[in-house]
Amino acid sequence: MAGNMRNDAYAIMSEAISAVDPSLCVYRAMRKEDGNVVINDTFYDLSNYDNIYCIAFGKAAVSMSKAVEDILGDSLTKGIAITKHGFGSPLRKMEVYESGHPIPDESSMAAGRIVHDFLEGTGENDLIFFLISGGGSALVSLPRKGVSIADVVKLTDGLIRGGATIDELNTVRKHICSIKGGGLAKMAYPSASVSLILSDVVGDPLDVIASGPTVPDTSTYSDFSEIVARYNITLSPAIAGLLEDGLEGVIEETPKAGAPVFEKASHYLVGNNALALQEARTKACELGYNTMLLSSSVIGEAKEVAKVFASIAREERLREDPLPLPACILAGGEITVTMKGKGNGGRCQEMALSFGIEVSDLEGVLMLAAGTDGNDGTTDSAGAFADGMTLQRGKDLQLDARRELYANNSHYFFEETGDLIVTGPTGTNVMDIYIVLVDRF
Repeated sequence: MAGNMRNDAYAIMSEAISAVDPSLCVYRAMRKEDGNVVINDTFYDLSNYDNIYCIAFGKAAVSMSKAVEDILGDSLTKGIAITKHGFGSPLRKMEVYESGHPIPDESSMAAGRIVHDFLEGTGENDLIFFLISGGGSALVSLPRKGVSIADVVKLTDGLIRGGATIDELNTVRKHICSIKGGGLAKMAYPSASVSLILSDVVGDPLDVIASGPTVPDTSTYSDFSEIVARYNITLSPAIAGLLEDGLEGVIEETPKAGAPVFEKASHYLVGNNALALQEARTKACELGYNTMLLSSSVIGEAKEVAKVFASIAREERLREDPLPLPACILAGGEITVTMKGKGNGGRCQEMALSFGIEVSDLEGVLMLAAGTDGNDGTTDSAGAFADGMTLQRGKDLQLDARRELYANNSHYFFEETGDLIVTGPTGTNVMDIYIVLVDRF
C-alpha cells in the first residue's frame, strides 16, 4: 500500500508541475497575430517599434525564453536570459548566463551589470519583454552605493537563517539593489515594456515576485529597518550607511505608484501555485481519491505547519473527516525554516520529517512535500516522503528523527532512509506542493 501511495503522490505532483511548465504558461498567455503580439486580449502592434528585445531572469528563464523566441520569431532583435547555475541551455537568439541562488554570488553581480548595460542601449521606440520568475532576486544583483557582494551575501544568509519570509527578504533586497523594487522599469524607461510573470510568492503580489523589478514598490526604507531589527541582523558598514541615508532622505526611495517610469510598462501574471494545485486535484480525483484543495497560501515555520497537516491526517484516519477515504489533501505555499542547527536540508524536507514524527502511530498515511523547481533549500532534492514508518526506518539505521530535526539535518536523515524526492531541475518555480494521502486499511 505504501508503495502505491508513493506512486500516486508522485503522479499528482508531476501533473501539478507539468501544468505550470513555463513555456506552456507563456503560450497560454501570448500569441502573435497579423503583426501584433496579443497578451490576454491586449494588442501590441510590432510595427510601432524599432527593436523588440527580451530579458529573462529566474529559474524559469530559459523555458519562458524558448516560448517567446518561438512566438516572436524574426521579430525578436536579441535578448538575454539569466538563470541558476545548472539550469541553463542554449537559445536561438538570446544569450544565456548562469548565476547564484539562493545566495547571490559574483556572477549575480556580473548579470546585474549585463542587464544594466543592455538597457543602456535601448531607446524610446523599442519594446522590451521581461520574463520574470522565482529566483530572480538572487540571480541578478546590482548593489547600491558601495555595497559589495560579500555584504549582500552576509545579509541574505542572516535573514534566511533567521527564518525571514520571502516578503521580508525581498523588501530588504529592493532597497540594496538598483534593479529591484521598480529599478528595472526605471532603467528601461522610456522604452515600452511588457512583463510576463511566473509567481513563486504566496498571494502573487507583483512587487514581491523576484523583488518586483518592473512594478511600483510598496515597501520603504523604514520597513527595511524594522526587518533587520526584528531578526537582530548586524549590518555591514556599507549597508548600514545606505539604510541611514535612505531613512534620512539623502537617497531617494524606490519608485512608487504613479511614477513616470511605469507609464509605458504592462504586467501579466501567467502562472502560479493555484494553477498547479488545480491540475493536481484533477489528477488525484482520476486516481480515485476524494480530494480537497486546502490552500495555495500556506506559510509558517516548517516543523509547526507539519503538525497541522498531521492533525488533518489523524482526523481522516480516525473519523474520515472532512473527506471519506481514500482522501487526498492538497496545499501549496512557501514555508520557512529558522536555522538553529548546523545540518543540511530544506523547508520541504524539514516539514516532511516533522510530519513523520507526528504520525508515527498511524497507518495508511503519507505526505509528499516538494519544491516545484526541483530544489529544496541548498540541496539537490525537491523534498521528501514521510509516513507512519518514517521514525522506524530511521531507528533501523540508528538515526534519531527528533535529533536530526532539531539539528536542521533532514536531508541526511532522508538520504539514509531512501525517502528523498529527486526530480532534477524542473524549469519552473511556483513555490511548494504538499500532498497528504490517507488510504483505506
